[in-house]
Amino acid sequence: MAPLSAPRFPLYPQARACRSLVLALACASLGGSLHAQAPGASSGAEAARSYSIPAGPLEDALNRFGRDSGLLLSFTQDQVQRLRSPGVQGSHTARSGLDALLRGTGLEAAAQAQGGYVLRAAPRVRQTAPYGGDAALPEVRVTAEAVSSPITEQTGSYTTRALSIGKMQQSIRETPQSVTVVTRQQMDDQRMTAIEDVIVQTTGASKSQRNFGSHTYTMRGFVIPDDNYLMDGVSSGALSPTGWVPMDSAIFDRVEVLRGAGALAVGAGDPSGVVNMVRKRPRAEAHFEIAQSIGSWNNYRTEIDTGGPINAAGTVRGRVVAAYTDRDYFYDVAHTREPLFYGVIDADLGSRTRLTGGYRHQTVDTPGYTIYGLPSYTTGASLNLPRSTSLGQNWNRHKAQTDDFFAELSHAFDGAWVGKITANHGNSDYTQKLSTARGAIDPTTMTGASTVSQYFSRRDLDYSGLDANLTGSFQALGGTHKFLVGAMWSRQDTFIGNTTVPQRIAVDIFNFNHGLIPEPANPASYANRQQQRVETAGLYASTRLELAKNLHLSLGGRLNWYQSRTDNLVTGTVLNDYQEDAQLTPYAGLVYDLDPNWSVYASYADTFVTQSQYLSATGGSFDPAVGTNLEAGVKGEFFDRKLNVAFAVFDIKKRNMALYDNSTLPSCPGGMIITTGDCYRAVSVRSKGFDAEVGGQLAHGWQIAGGYTYLTSKDSSGAPLTSDAPRNLLRVSTSYNLPGDWSAWTVGANVAAQSRAYVETVKNPGHTVLDLRASYRINPHWTAALNINNVTDKTYWSAIGGTIGGSYYGAPRNATLTLRGAF
Repeated sequence: MAPLSAPRFPLYPQARACRSLVLALACASLGGSLHAQAPGASSGAEAARSYSIPAGPLEDALNRFGRDSGLLLSFTQDQVQRLRSPGVQGSHTARSGLDALLRGTGLEAAAQAQGGYVLRAAPRVRQTAPYGGDAALPEVRVTAEAVSSPITEQTGSYTTRALSIGKMQQSIRETPQSVTVVTRQQMDDQRMTAIEDVIVQTTGASKSQRNFGSHTYTMRGFVIPDDNYLMDGVSSGALSPTGWVPMDSAIFDRVEVLRGAGALAVGAGDPSGVVNMVRKRPRAEAHFEIAQSIGSWNNYRTEIDTGGPINAAGTVRGRVVAAYTDRDYFYDVAHTREPLFYGVIDADLGSRTRLTGGYRHQTVDTPGYTIYGLPSYTTGASLNLPRSTSLGQNWNRHKAQTDDFFAELSHAFDGAWVGKITANHGNSDYTQKLSTARGAIDPTTMTGASTVSQYFSRRDLDYSGLDANLTGSFQALGGTHKFLVGAMWSRQDTFIGNTTVPQRIAVDIFNFNHGLIPEPANPASYANRQQQRVETAGLYASTRLELAKNLHLSLGGRLNWYQSRTDNLVTGTVLNDYQEDAQLTPYAGLVYDLDPNWSVYASYADTFVTQSQYLSATGGSFDPAVGTNLEAGVKGEFFDRKLNVAFAVFDIKKRNMALYDNSTLPSCPGGMIITTGDCYRAVSVRSKGFDAEVGGQLAHGWQIAGGYTYLTSKDSSGAPLTSDAPRNLLRVSTSYNLPGDWSAWTVGANVAAQSRAYVETVKNPGHTVLDLRASYRINPHWTAALNINNVTDKTYWSAIGGTIGGSYYGAPRNATLTLRGAF
């Protein structure tokens, strides 16, 4: 076989026409691909190196071996497709390492005269017959299914071959809705240390300043509620995971974000999006990884990830992830300490049964915490305050804690059927002690800002949940069909308490005094106390029917039971008592494969959202909001699902939606709502637009993840549904491993751009932010990386909240240096 040479800037031949998202979506006919790892050391170099490459897809193992060794490895995708490698551990020469990687695959590596190796079929082994001559060994046929593991760590990829968000595992292309996957590699490259960092980089997501400092995100014009944050596809019971009780991302293998109605994943819910956070699980091989970073504003972080087999047989495996963050901020006063511990154990109870158990403990302590942004002039114009400005007192404090337990039992039955039972239990709580300052400034008198209250608050949530489901496939009418059936139950008990002490102390917003008010004592008890119980249950089923070889129909639905009660513990009155029985949320999706790479799809889902927790200005509660979610698009996957592209149009309608009512600010005359003092109004709304996305490997060493969203949304009066969400939003991240003698270097960039947005008269002009990064592989064990964010030092608002809620600056230029070790 003739040697295959790699170009200086190696690309898949097909990917040369896919250097942008627009061109990638136009590449409608792609064939097999040629793989060529960047050249490095000569094949004649027999110096031993240390390797730690786990068992897995052969192609991934070879790519990693090529990166670690610097060798040129040439092979075609057809050669390695569906093959798995046993991996390689310890010290090896190039030859012995390749032999170990290829053991049992039927392939061998042939050294080339000019350096490097090329893969070829290993010669058939023959043995001598008893009386002379050769006798061929009996033929052994090996069959394997296409690689479909959704796990992303150690792949180096910016996409995944499969999704687990809907419990019925399938590829992105097979899913008739828009889905973004943020992989472990992308989180590490961009230093996404919290779930909030992940969401803000996701296609179509925008940040809003609402709800007393609990950062919320909107998608397709609607807020992503806490109930739409899942763990391993099951309701997590999370309490404000992007705000009050932030969730560290170190424990996750990937985050799957579905845009639009979550009927495929959560049943009832807003048609915004569903965030599925997939925990890391124990590995088959022993490993130890450490990362230490230091960044601007005294930002220090340590991560440790270790585990492996616990017993000699490897049937019991464990893993521990620990992290500690200690940081200041670019604005004054605030400081945060965040320790994290996560432990998980897998135990094989038999060849088909596995029991998994895990625990997470995380705390957050933030002195100098504030719940409002920076004010503006009464006209909405910016005060042009320094970005370091904070309106918090020195004694302000926010403390939060989370303890999560989970257990999962899975069993594989005959006939490709798998049953799974998952139990979750957890507690999240936070306390706040704050002095709040707000108020728009009159441009004539230059007055208006004042400290308006001292605020004491506590929230304590206990969560329990169960989920049981059965998935499998069956043959009928000449096709292969998938089926899922399951049931779920959850209960949340929440205590809410707060005390507000009114104040009216004028402050100089341009020279704010962080020690102006003496620290008050905590109240003996909270003036306002509530107890809320929310209980949900559901029966769900879905199927993916193969109507023809290239045509699949997805059908499903969920019967939802919902009960909510809120008691005022001060007066003994019932604030809210609501029940909904057997509410059906159906969905349907159709996928047609145009060829082996491209598909078109359409989907429909009903939306149903309970709203009894919201109050109007008159004190009345809201009936459920109902509507429809329509989506259609085209998807493509290439290079054995290593590159995914998509384009989708969507149209969402909702009736009787509770919309945040700015006209009632600064307080709601209808009385205290369950979570805040906000009021809402009922409107009919419509949201429509389109998005385009690309994720994965364009060429060896070149990863990309990006998307563009165009959104319009209006309520029944013609006003924008979410004016703080930009109409145009672009996010792109890319990483490239340099070839040849520069193969130890990897460079990358992120671009985030959006058009203007506004809340009331406060405007957030369109802006673009550029981040750059570079990493250097010191040796097979150690890598150093430098991330520089907001390289041009752009001044912009990351979120706006009108003249009352205030606005938040985006971070100025900053840098972080990270040293990673893997053993």
